[in-house]
Amino acid sequence: MRDSFILGLPAWIIQDGNYGDFKRNDQASFALEFHAPTELEAVELDSPSIALEHLHGSTYRMVAQVFHVREVEWWAIDAGIRMYREGRPPPGIDEGSWVTGEAYIGVDPFPYLERHSRHHTAPGLIYDWKIDMIELNIAPWVDIPGGGRMRDSSRPGWREIEQTEAWKDGAVADYLLHCKLLNNPPRR
Repeated sequence: MRDSFILGLPAWIIQDGNYGDFKRNDQASFALEFHAPTELEAVELDSPSIALEHLHGSTYRMVAQVFHVREVEWWAIDAGIRMYREGRPPPGIDEGSWVTGEAYIGVDPFPYLERHSRHHTAPGLIYDWKIDMIELNIAPWVDIPGGGRMRDSSRPGWREIEQTEAWKDGAVADYLLHCKLLNNPPRR
């Protein structure tokens, strides 16, 4: 099983009071949430096998198995590590289904810890981590037609930092946590 991960962390998660700032070499406990830029797709496999391939930032290509669906609230997959997503899975995806696609993997903004983990059927998703490195997104901002701003994906940039400083870095700051999974089973 893979033991090193690069995980996304928007500053607003810290600013909401869910976590304190993170420092290099800290140990922390949190669940993982995934978001797919397009929906993960159900796949029929002759010999299904879990796979997780790092692409860039906190984006991974995966083959995973759905192992928990909680009605319309949330669902969880196992891609070599367990993670969840808010809402219901796409049509045709149920417990036991295999899915594939690309997904952003990030630190739980707290729905799992505050709500989902309290249900008696909830699986354990909280892992223990050692934070080996932290990076701050320094890609330039560009205007979006019709209004708004976003990071320029054609000019990505990350700067290594000792710790997050969510209040100083601002609500739109994004971090990458380079983490090592510690040898403890996931818990609720």
